[in-house]
Amino acid sequence: MKRISILLHIIFLPIYSKAQTSIKGKVMDAYHQVYLENVSLYLVQNKLNILSDSSGSFQFQKLTKGLPDTLLVSIMGYKKLHIPITDSRFQYILLQLDKPNALAEVKVKANVPMSEDFVNHKINFLDVVLNASSKADPLLAVQSTTAASPYNESASISFRGSNPQLTQIYVNDIPIPEPIKFTQMSSIGTFSLIPINTIKDLLIFPSNPPIELMNASTGVVQIQTNESFNKPSLELDVSLGQTGIYWTPWSKEKNGISFFGHHQFSPLLKFFNPSSLSNLPYFSESDWGMNAYFQTKNLWRLKLFSLFMNEKYASQFKHPSFEGIFDYQKNRHIQTINLSKLLEHAQWTFKFGLHESAQRDSTGNYAYQPKSLHLFSGIDLQLFPMEKWTIKLGYQWLQAKTNYQIQKPFFNFDYRPQSPSILFSNNPSISQHELFLSSNYELAKQLRFGLGLKLIDSPQLNHFQITHQIHTRWYIRDSNTYTHVAWSKQIASLFTLEKDYIWVNTQQLSWDIIHEQELAKWGFSAYYKTEKSTLNTGQAWGAEINYSLLQPKSKHEIGIGSHWSQLNDGNLIQNSPYQIPYFLRTQSQWKWKYFDLSISGILRSGNYFRPLISSTYSTEWQIYIPQFEPRANQSLSPYLRIDAMISKIIHQSERVSWITYLSIGNVLNRDNAKSINYSWDYQQSFQEYFQKRIIYIGFQLRW
Repeated sequence: MKRISILLHIIFLPIYSKAQTSIKGKVMDAYHQVYLENVSLYLVQNKLNILSDSSGSFQFQKLTKGLPDTLLVSIMGYKKLHIPITDSRFQYILLQLDKPNALAEVKVKANVPMSEDFVNHKINFLDVVLNASSKADPLLAVQSTTAASPYNESASISFRGSNPQLTQIYVNDIPIPEPIKFTQMSSIGTFSLIPINTIKDLLIFPSNPPIELMNASTGVVQIQTNESFNKPSLELDVSLGQTGIYWTPWSKEKNGISFFGHHQFSPLLKFFNPSSLSNLPYFSESDWGMNAYFQTKNLWRLKLFSLFMNEKYASQFKHPSFEGIFDYQKNRHIQTINLSKLLEHAQWTFKFGLHESAQRDSTGNYAYQPKSLHLFSGIDLQLFPMEKWTIKLGYQWLQAKTNYQIQKPFFNFDYRPQSPSILFSNNPSISQHELFLSSNYELAKQLRFGLGLKLIDSPQLNHFQITHQIHTRWYIRDSNTYTHVAWSKQIASLFTLEKDYIWVNTQQLSWDIIHEQELAKWGFSAYYKTEKSTLNTGQAWGAEINYSLLQPKSKHEIGIGSHWSQLNDGNLIQNSPYQIPYFLRTQSQWKWKYFDLSISGILRSGNYFRPLISSTYSTEWQIYIPQFEPRANQSLSPYLRIDAMISKIIHQSERVSWITYLSIGNVLNRDNAKSINYSWDYQQSFQEYFQKRIIYIGFQLRW
């Protein structure tokens, strides 16, 4: 029910006279063809208030004051709609709810993540599909939010100056390692492992993530899969780069099971974009899986999500010492199982997760073959002593193993196949046990307080460690303005080839102030964080300002910010690769009669790099040896990218709907530099660029 924006079809079959006093209709999510229950409908003059039932139906009777009247339609967490009812003509009304006050109405109830009380941002289905820069991919849509550090073009997410490897993705509260498909390179196709059709909620915590989630430190994306299957359906997705199917063969009383599959291919996309994709000989990916939800009459709930995937990729590898093909292939399997039991004032949840993968990539005298296995299990108890108070406690266990063989150049500047290389293998593993306790309490009508404690035990740490966090949300003057202050000390693991698994301790302080009006919203955020590991110590700080405006046929968002980040390895202090001194993000959507237009843009400072000092020729190795500055103290030219999408939502009938779209990435075809490369003797330098202009055409059909 708590979605950020949905389309509603409200069909009234009224008889407008004082003699015939009844109004009836249905409330429906037109995009997913799902009836909405517990929608509040209120007739102002007649002072009648009812809720829609499980089939979306409602009926007003005994209109003692007759008509005209005004109907107020509202859903928990959304702005109210005012619909004038003035005459007796049949009305078919298409409405769009947008920019809700989801944070202003905080209520605790079962089966809703308690972390949602302090969520920073929430993205819904249409925000993903109609986002010009997301290409219908949920994690790329997350990249378009202000809080995401605009570091590169991939879906690898970094939040507010943090290493993207420390950003955790959770599906049904289970950590998912490596949530990005490798074929995301050059911004091709769909990047996230989790298909958008399976997603119910997409919550974003760019700092101070919920402590009840395991191994979370600098940022979290929390995904919940569908828990409602109202009717059997079939969805098709066809584009220049992929085909997909999402099929629900069985559903009953919101229980159901769906199967999905996608296949990504390169010929058509390369044909329409020959110059932009000239360095990609081929790429392909296939995935298939299942999403299911079952609920018994005594409120046992079972949620299943399975994914199997195979991907292959090749690109032109260019290095001063060697030019050739970089080959990559990977197989993986993900399984999540959630079993919960809802009681009168409590809810038990049992969780299990499995992720296994096998990978191989090679070029020149480099080859890497890792196999990994992640097992996760946990049990939670969520208590509701009273409406204003929620408690959650639980136990979680994570076991991660990685077997790998690696062959890499003896000298990192020499990738020639005949050059010397190092061959070694390793079998690092990590085991982690956690006990946690979280509590959210409404101290007063305008103040909510959250506290979390976690006890961590791991053989790699050789001792227990306690992490903790404090969240507060205070509504200023009225429910339209609130401030959120949070502090946390947490820990996360990071896998590196040199050090196997290492631990990163983080401390963060963040402050957000938000003001929401009926049609506008502005916010200011500031943060400071430290990250300490055996490799280095990092600091990051910054501030962001964002503003959004909703108009009858358009909406606009703009974000301005700065992320500063430094690394200290004991010998020197240098700028972090994730430092963005300035950035500007914009998103706009216009709705017209025949099509919708969406434009997104980003302007930011260029990436930092280490300048070349000199190069000398080695007669022994018969190759030039470069010498670089010890620190990354220079930046590339500013990055500017504008994406555009023309789309049209067509509701052909109550059962059939379409979305057709034409997406153009990097409309201006700008040369955005991502790195500096050199000639074989390092005497000449040239820039390598991010993706050039890409045209992407497709449609999604649902019935």
